[in-house]
Amino acid sequence: MKLFTVCFGTQHTPAEAAIAAQYDLLIVNQNTSAVAKAWYDSIKALNPNIKLLAYLIVNHEPGSAPGAGNDILRDANRWNAVQQEPWLMTADGNIVAIQIDGWKSRRLYDYRKAIWKDNFKLACDAVLAAYPFDGLFLDNCTASWLKYEPNIPALTTALQSSLLDLRRAHPSKWIIGNGVENWMGLNGEMNEGRLNDVGELAPVNGQVVPNLNCYLFITTPTTTDLELQTAYNAIAPYGAWYGVQRNDNVLYWPTLFDTIEAP
Repeated sequence: MKLFTVCFGTQHTPAEAAIAAQYDLLIVNQNTSAVAKAWYDSIKALNPNIKLLAYLIVNHEPGSAPGAGNDILRDANRWNAVQQEPWLMTADGNIVAIQIDGWKSRRLYDYRKAIWKDNFKLACDAVLAAYPFDGLFLDNCTASWLKYEPNIPALTTALQSSLLDLRRAHPSKWIIGNGVENWMGLNGEMNEGRLNDVGELAPVNGQVVPNLNCYLFITTPTTTDLELQTAYNAIAPYGAWYGVQRNDNVLYWPTLFDTIEAP
């Protein structure tokens, strides 16, 4: 089974690089500072076959995290120049926003607007040009205001069109979306902790080879090997990738992974 982890909050130390290099794939943020690039290079020196996917949020405005793609999406001058804001609006003219982590408010994008389409394309291009990442991890890759509750079918059509454009622009890159809508053009989608919905991990028509449908287990410092094994047993029949991310963002390698790693 192929294994991955999410590398947010790392200090870019040699010890972290040694842990990260044990995986088959890493999801990293967009940071391409000299320190970050050197850290990525050190991981690839330890494991030349590892794949690095850079994080990009899709359905809402990014926070303050550094990155070439985030810089484009945050640049109000871009939409002021064309006199079109990228936000999704309610019928009574209010910007649609969601709460994240119980306190952060983020405005949602309207995928039908030309300014969003242009910014999304440029953001993806900028991330992939900033470092030789193997692809992108598209978080909240959804056309729903809320998960499982699509409201505007035209948003689905518009986002699907942009994802296919992204695939045409970068045919060899690995692209994973965090969503449930079986987007065409992606290598796969992430199931984030929904063990009762592992049927989503089966490949679907329109996904690109290699298939990267994956399951992410958000663990804690007290997560047991039995819990990890239970998730593995549910995922294995689908041939999906298996990943962990500790809720405190400490990078680690579960001892159980020594027994299930692909040869």
